[in-house]
Amino acid sequence: MKNRFIVDNRITNEFVETYTKTTYRIIGKNKHSSIKPCHWLEQRLMTGRDNRNCYKGVFGIKSNRCLQNTPSLPFCNHQCVFCWRDVEMGSLGSDFSVEPDEPKEIVDEMFRHHKDIIQNHLPLRRYLDNYEIMIDILYYMLMNGDGSYNINSLMNKIHVSKNKIERAVNLLKNQNFIKPVNGFTKFELDNDILCCIDSRDELEVLINRALTSPDDIIQAHTEAMKPNHAAISLDGEPMLYPKMSELIKEFRNHSMTTFIVTNGTLPDKIIELEYLPSQLYITLPAPNEALYKQLCRPMIKNGWEKLNESLALLDSISCRSLVRLTAIKNLNIDKNLIPNYIKIIEKANPNFFEIKGFTLQAKALKIKERLKSDKELHYYFPEYEFLEDFSIKFEELSGFPLIYKNRASRDFLFAVNWDREKDPKLTEG
Repeated sequence: MKNRFIVDNRITNEFVETYTKTTYRIIGKNKHSSIKPCHWLEQRLMTGRDNRNCYKGVFGIKSNRCLQNTPSLPFCNHQCVFCWRDVEMGSLGSDFSVEPDEPKEIVDEMFRHHKDIIQNHLPLRRYLDNYEIMIDILYYMLMNGDGSYNINSLMNKIHVSKNKIERAVNLLKNQNFIKPVNGFTKFELDNDILCCIDSRDELEVLINRALTSPDDIIQAHTEAMKPNHAAISLDGEPMLYPKMSELIKEFRNHSMTTFIVTNGTLPDKIIELEYLPSQLYITLPAPNEALYKQLCRPMIKNGWEKLNESLALLDSISCRSLVRLTAIKNLNIDKNLIPNYIKIIEKANPNFFEIKGFTLQAKALKIKERLKSDKELHYYFPEYEFLEDFSIKFEELSGFPLIYKNRASRDFLFAVNWDREKDPKLTEG
């Protein structure tokens, strides 16, 4: 069956235009590749500090230097109910059905667009201004004593846009400088600041010590102009791209580390890689074939067998490996399933095992429809505490040490074929 978005072995401009309202950048002559700045890249640009970094920080990856990308944006052989990255048109097929762009051309275009995003869409001035606005907000609250303030009142007093006030307030709230009251409609100054700080200069010292400084922000933006890590994980199934080995080599030529996140259904493609990523992620969505089919809705035959073939490669592959369980409450993380997962992980013997809560965002918001369920959305959403409880039980039963937790990302990392005392940070790049 013909797809109107693929004509003469190329993806059409009509397909690209569906992404114009997103932060995706479709790149390359044949339009099958993309980059997208993630939430944590902006958070790192905002402060420059390690505490505004994604879960990959445990591996030494700075979010402001991470290039989130895919060479296979529109192609995937799964239709996972938990996929949140499939933003607009969905998959254009389970095969890579267009002429592949050359890896050097793709990487050059990725760099060009990345620099443009940093310079023009996430500019340095925005975050230097945010720094001053945060101090203005705190000083205004301090000088007006004990009381609560909403976004509009702060906007009128500080004389900046609502968007800028919200950005500053969110960061101050996340760092506990201010606290929400009345169901997040108003905010008040933290009592420790109210009782112990007397001047704007002292507020500035506090912000510099506990949150960020202009020097930190400038350094983060300077670093961001030259990414040193490629997260090949943005959308689609990356191993469908027929020149993946050359793409890894091209990133390596720029002294970049690489992560590939694959659904594991293409073991032959993994075997064929002449150049391996710094770390290979394989998604393990279920402990058995029936649940795999329900959650991943594969568009290929023998998907579960192929996934297990890929897992079997990990014990002998010469790059670091990680098996990721994308966790969905009331579906694939029941404690009764833990022995099944342990058996799979012991057999695969990766360096790491990770439990990561799925995200209610974009297409994942349609999980009810995909499952033909009458449950509420949050029936499937795994809160941090729920995942922590599950992870502690997994550690107890498996003996694999839990070596890292990230509350914001709802991420839990276990050492499997890895010395728990050894730093997991990458040393190459």
